[in-house]
Amino acid sequence: MTASIPSLSSRARPRRVRARAPELVVQQLKAAAAPSYRVPTLLLAGVSHADAPRLTTELGRHPQVCLPSIRRIDHFTPLRYGQRTQAPLEDYDRHFAAWNGERYRLETSPVYFDGGPDLVAEVAASMPELRVLLLLRDPAQRLWTSFTDKVRRGRLPAAMPYDTFVDRCLALRAGGSDRFEGNRYFRTLSSGFYIDHLPAWLSTFGTRARVVFTEHVAEEPWHEVTDLLRWLELDPDQLVPAPRPTDPPDAALAPSRSAFVSAVSRLWPLVQRASGPHRSDAVDERLGTPRQGERQRNRVRALYSQSNRQLAVLLRAHGYTRLPDWLLDA
Repeated sequence: MTASIPSLSSRARPRRVRARAPELVVQQLKAAAAPSYRVPTLLLAGVSHADAPRLTTELGRHPQVCLPSIRRIDHFTPLRYGQRTQAPLEDYDRHFAAWNGERYRLETSPVYFDGGPDLVAEVAASMPELRVLLLLRDPAQRLWTSFTDKVRRGRLPAAMPYDTFVDRCLALRAGGSDRFEGNRYFRTLSSGFYIDHLPAWLSTFGTRARVVFTEHVAEEPWHEVTDLLRWLELDPDQLVPAPRPTDPPDAALAPSRSAFVSAVSRLWPLVQRASGPHRSDAVDERLGTPRQGERQRNRVRALYSQSNRQLAVLLRAHGYTRLPDWLLDA
């Protein structure tokens, strides 16, 4: 006789042992800290020979603007010649060692302006919070200032006529050789074709880029500086008053500059006589630059006329309605 198997009630059913998932050991890795280098948050990227030091000084009077330890850092300047930057980004730490939490760290490197798209892209990638100021000046007058400054510093022969300098600039530009570092003293003419260089800055930085004109700063410095401070979301009323000069600016250099002016007149007497009446330029007067003759000025202005017309169209398209005379006359 076969024994019957008792039925199991629902309560007596055997429990299934659930298999435990293998224990996972999760190792929490700390994310790499983002670099905290004191890179600039405000850059005056151009142009040279447009009295950038004056604008730098004016902005530096605000307590929320920290100036570097040297006048020009030029960290990205090698890119201007197709070379690699020589210093790492942390090199900025020593230039802004005095930074004490100010909102802006200001770098003034005017030669960045014509450095090309690669330089602009590298600047933008290295400084994600950057705002850019682009200081433009009448390119014809700026070229004359550049020439006289290079002669005074011994970078060009003292006896070189201005027309010869312009011819040399044009020849190097035609062959693309003025972009070589060895020809950098003849590059100012090419950098004055602002329409070739400005679009890269405006398209890359958008509303974080601002165009300023040297002529406007010279004519109405308070208006221009306060307007810039509002754009930077800073209170203009916090500006530290400018010190009252007891002596004329650069009084110690006046004798050497006067001697330079005299030398220019002696070296180019025919040019001075044939140039026609002189026009005063506020920036050159402040810098002690000899006045330029109309013939030389008109020749170079003709070279820039088409570029200036295109520049005026571009600026108006970006909302700039107050333009200097050299753009209105283009």
